Amino acid sequence: GEEAFFGDISRSDTGSYHLRSLGRPMIECFFGGQLARNLAEAGAPAMADFARRELAHLLGSDFPQRMRLLTTTGWAQDEHALGSYSYARPGCAEMRAVLAAPVGERVFFAGEACSRHRYSTAHGAFQTGYEAADAALVGLAAH
Repeated sequence: GEEAFFGDISRSDTGSYHLRSLGRPMIECFFGGQLARNLAEAGAPAMADFARRELAHLLGSDFPQRMRLLTTTGWAQDEHALGSYSYARPGCAEMRAVLAAPVGERVFFAGEACSRHRYSTAHGAFQTGYEAADAALVGLAAH
């Protein structure tokens, strides 16, 4: 199954890691805030090195030798995205349902920010897209 954990919870400059994401033999590494900006500016090797150091500390010094970099993103530098994912402030997670609520059975919303259980992920965006499309088709059939 999937496992998720943080690199070092004693500091803010740490990563979040998902092992076997979507059942695949891979690790998704997420970085946020200024750490993410700094790593994106430094490039893919810096991102991979940071993750390898944290994972070696958590899973053993030989663990990173079994890893290879697949890809990286630096969405904070994208002029259209201006960041990579949304987040809910403490105590506000239920607002995702408000954000996802359709307007008049004619306008439907999707995206990772609308996902109640897979927020901040591409698969959350993908799933809510299918759900919104299904709801739109039901709405069209009713009219």
